[in-house]
Amino acid sequence: MIFYTTMPEELMFPTLDDEYAKQTVVEMNGVPLLVQTTVDSQYEIVRVLSSDPQHFLDNQYCPGQKITMSISTN
Repeated sequence: MIFYTTMPEELMFPTLDDEYAKQTVVEMNGVPLLVQTTVDSQYEIVRVLSSDPQHFLDNQYCPGQKITMSISTN
């Protein structure tokens, strides 16, 4: 099926609420990130939420990167 429309894809095929439930905001080395849980206790970076342009140029925080985080109790 082909849709000939000027409407954005997000309006025609909305994301399920279950996908948003997997996402959370974390801070890594002072950089706020929107991450999504994956298998094996890893997170995938979805979006950099910082306003510092240098954080967007750092390869460590690229969307799609997998990071492993642990919760420490002090």
